[in-house]
Amino acid sequence: YRGYLRYNRVLKMIRIALDLDDTIVDFLGAYQEVFPGERNMISSNITKNVFKLKKDKRFWENLPLLEMPNFEPCIYATKRINSKVYTRNCLSRHGLPIKPIYQIYTQRGNKADIIKGRCDVLVDDSAFNCYQALEVGFPAILITRPHNMHSDYPYRVNKLDIEEILEVYKQIV
Repeated sequence: YRGYLRYNRVLKMIRIALDLDDTIVDFLGAYQEVFPGERNMISSNITKNVFKLKKDKRFWENLPLLEMPNFEPCIYATKRINSKVYTRNCLSRHGLPIKPIYQIYTQRGNKADIIKGRCDVLVDDSAFNCYQALEVGFPAILITRPHNMHSDYPYRVNKLDIEEILEVYKQIV
């Protein structure tokens, strides 16, 4: 029954897309170590600095694990510009399942556009990404992290736990 929803006596496996940065791995912590003078965490500054990190294999492969999900995601959905090889190596290093990685290369792009039909729900740390997905009718759940605690996004979980995700998912659909 883990990971399944009951619809009129029919069991359906829920397919979850997971964001990477600050959902599973600690991007912001690692970023602040590389750019310690960067006090003002404005996304345009982060984007500019991420271009400097684009080919930094060591940075992307060694991002610390924030939380291990207690389920296997269907895919990963991210807004990154680095090589997917670096991402796979990081996932492997932490013992996370190797699944397809769907990348959007712009911060304004909508993840729902590239993952719709491939999964049922997105779990992300960005309220912006979650609102974008909902606007096009795609279910999205916000994972609570220190940087989004004050967001008024209504569908959220406190950890990467399948039971908690299923409960919130049922509220959306």
